Amino acid sequence: MTELKKVVQNGRMLKNTGSWLYCGTCNNTVGYLCYSTYQSFLFEFKCKCGCSGSFDLQHATTETIEDSLAELAQKRNRLCCPHDNAPLFTVVEKNIENYSYSVTCNHCYSRFAKRKARDT
Repeated sequence: MTELKKVVQNGRMLKNTGSWLYCGTCNNTVGYLCYSTYQSFLFEFKCKCGCSGSFDLQHATTETIEDSLAELAQKRNRLCCPHDNAPLFTVVEKNIENYSYSVTCNHCYSRFAKRKARDT
């Protein structure tokens, strides 16, 4: 992997390149990012405590990124690339009101995006 550019707002990560993602205000878990399967990852969330935060991690690449219309596959609690089944990340929905993400698989260089509001 190449150098990682990382911008975290109102959150913290257990490890530098992945692992558990936490709300910066209440410290609840909001997600889990797999260490080695993403090229880029943008996760914006609003925690149930009212805090809004984001995680933006980008590895430099010379590969061509293709936007995918496909949905990520859910394998147990992980969202996975539907093209190669690489586990990408987990959203801990019980702790957040809404979220959006954009994630690029570093195996097939497909980018997946979604916005989800909490059902009321």
